[in-house]
Amino acid sequence: MSASNAITVARLPDGRVSIGRGTWSDTFPEDRREPWAAWYESMFVQYGYAGYRQMAEALRALQSA
Repeated sequence: MSASNAITVARLPDGRVSIGRGTWSDTFPEDRREPWAAWYESMFVQYGYAGYRQMAEALRALQSA
């Protein structure tokens, strides 16, 4: 995966979670991290696109606040 397509996940100083890849990014409260990971996992199961699984794994790899 090229650096521009690398998934970035970070906890912001205000406690929210930021996730991004390339030019796309999203920010949401910590309590939405697992629901988003579950959604990405379900999208992977439904469509087989590995990027969805990678997003779920990246969100789950972030240490809890």
